[in-house]
Amino acid sequence: MRNLLVFTLLAVFSLGALADHHGGDHDGKARHHKGMFKQADQNGDGAVSTEEHEQALEKMADKRRERFSKMDSDGNGSLTKEEAHAAKQEHRAKMKEKHQQKHN
Repeated sequence: MRNLLVFTLLAVFSLGALADHHGGDHDGKARHHKGMFKQADQNGDGAVSTEEHEQALEKMADKRRERFSKMDSDGNGSLTKEEAHAAKQEHRAKMKEKHQQKHN
């Protein structure tokens, strides 16, 4: 059972890394994925238990719900392509500004 859990976690993180591959800062993304495992391993024993995994999933779901609410600019509980595009553009602008501040 433990091997299945570890395999599942590795598969999820690998797919996330693969999906992010075209994003840019690959070293930062690798640190992010290592950080995700470290965050999920709440007791620091070098392994993620089923309970820790479930807690990490719930935390991720909460963050996604929050992100969805922010993107739903008219608050109607539905996300249009226009709202998603506007949120993406806003995120890009913030990241560009952050990048410029970092290099100035």
